[in-house]
Amino acid sequence: MPASQWLGRSLGLAMTAAILAAAWPAGARGAETASQREARSGETAGHGEAPRAETAGMITEIKNGRGRVEVRTAGGAEWRPAAPLQTLRAGDAVRATADARAVVVLSGGRGSVKVQAAGSPYLVPLPRPGESKTQKALGLLESSLNYLSSGTKEPLQAVLSTRGASRPPVILSPRNTAVLPDPLAFEWLGSRFARYAVKVVGPAGPVLERAGVVGARFDYPADAPALAPGVRYTLQVVSGQLPPQEAWFEVVDAGRAQAVRRDLAELEQALGPTPSPSTLAALRAGFLASNGLYHNARLVVTAALAADPDEPTLHLLLANLYGKTGLPDQAAESYDEAQFLMTRGASEPPPAQR
Repeated sequence: MPASQWLGRSLGLAMTAAILAAAWPAGARGAETASQREARSGETAGHGEAPRAETAGMITEIKNGRGRVEVRTAGGAEWRPAAPLQTLRAGDAVRATADARAVVVLSGGRGSVKVQAAGSPYLVPLPRPGESKTQKALGLLESSLNYLSSGTKEPLQAVLSTRGASRPPVILSPRNTAVLPDPLAFEWLGSRFARYAVKVVGPAGPVLERAGVVGARFDYPADAPALAPGVRYTLQVVSGQLPPQEAWFEVVDAGRAQAVRRDLAELEQALGPTPSPSTLAALRAGFLASNGLYHNARLVVTAALAADPDEPTLHLLLANLYGKTGLPDQAAESYDEAQFLMTRGASEPPPAQR
């Protein structure tokens, strides 16, 4: 099965848009989505089972290594390969073989659990009364995981291009998004040896123009005119005689930026004292993206990938962010990398079913 179809199906069937529904009153939840119905019907079709309980957790990291990570649904007998960002219900079991491992984030602000061969299988528990963190922290966690669980459903495919033809630079970030008022770096896809002209244009005209930029990155100078909050700017990157490439960005105001940073700190507290760095990055990126801050979400994911390049969940998140910002080629590449990491080296035979 092609990479995009494999991951598209894992997103469509293994994830739901109500990841933390078990932690909130029924009145606060919306109607069941089509993807939830499809996922549930796929799990119970042909078995005569009653509908399963609400979601109790999510797999945020998978490292198959020489083994594999598998999931068995509550009351079921068959073990199936786990997927990045797969949702779990109370009673589901997760196991790892050989040197494989996974991280499961639990609903209700109960932190996360590392699943390894020793101690497998791990049985996903129900939240207990009095176990949850503050309602606001739970809401932040819900916002992040809801974004992660409702990722791109349709397979993304790269756009074919002619080899040998001169191609303009492709602006990667910031690209059609709001940004926090942090030091801003512009990134694009191009040659590290080529020279580019970079221009930032506001409603009144050019704010900054810089010619002869070498490489595919340009940091907005500290001594350049300050970028005003709430104003939409256009970034232009030009190479030679090729048409200029454009993307817009808008700096959020100080009040909103302060609120976002405060919420990120509370989100981290909701995960417990020692969250895995990659899991924390995934949840931070999900929260930022759910607030329309795709540039800052991408920065979180790419920084996490620099430290953990073999985590398929991070590549899946990057694919989602590229898809959101209109970069199908880059999205397809990240999907392919996630699939490769999920399937390579998986030679450990499955243990006997328990």
